[in-house]
Amino acid sequence: MKTLVQWADFCKALLVEARWYNKSYTPTLDEYLENGLVSSSGPVLSLLAFFSVMEETTREELVDLLAKSDVLVHCTSMIIRLCNDLGTSAAELERGDAPSSILCFMREANVSEEMARKKIRTTIKDTWNKINHEFITQSPFLQPFVKYTVNTARVAHFIYQHGDGTAGKMTFSGVLKTPLYV
Repeated sequence: MKTLVQWADFCKALLVEARWYNKSYTPTLDEYLENGLVSSSGPVLSLLAFFSVMEETTREELVDLLAKSDVLVHCTSMIIRLCNDLGTSAAELERGDAPSSILCFMREANVSEEMARKKIRTTIKDTWNKINHEFITQSPFLQPFVKYTVNTARVAHFIYQHGDGTAGKMTFSGVLKTPLYV
């Protein structure tokens, strides 16, 4: 049942972003993140990972373990969302795509894009510190789930570390069309 609720929440979060886009509405950073952590797909990915790696648990254990992993899931979702937003190209901002954490903070704090990106990078660093703490302190029984969830955040950070892949001249499809010579 929890899986269905997570999927429903994910779809609702995407609808909220669509409404923001259609109304040209820029939410506050807190409002954006509250919705963005769900639309990042982090909770859905974490729940699916939980059920795929956790073996033979009773219903009571399951509820207890899910409650103990809330901080980890929240932080992983934050990394996915913020790294995705940092990878957003300037072209997306110019096109007026749905707001990102960068745009929300720029408008809310009346700061430059550079300052907003610095704030988001600091938040990512602080969130990684929380993830590392969770990694060290979680129950050994939860370790398969913890490792999977932390790796999800690592993958998101890696994928978006140099942009979103659409802003540069050499995209993945460009590499396929123009081979690299060694």
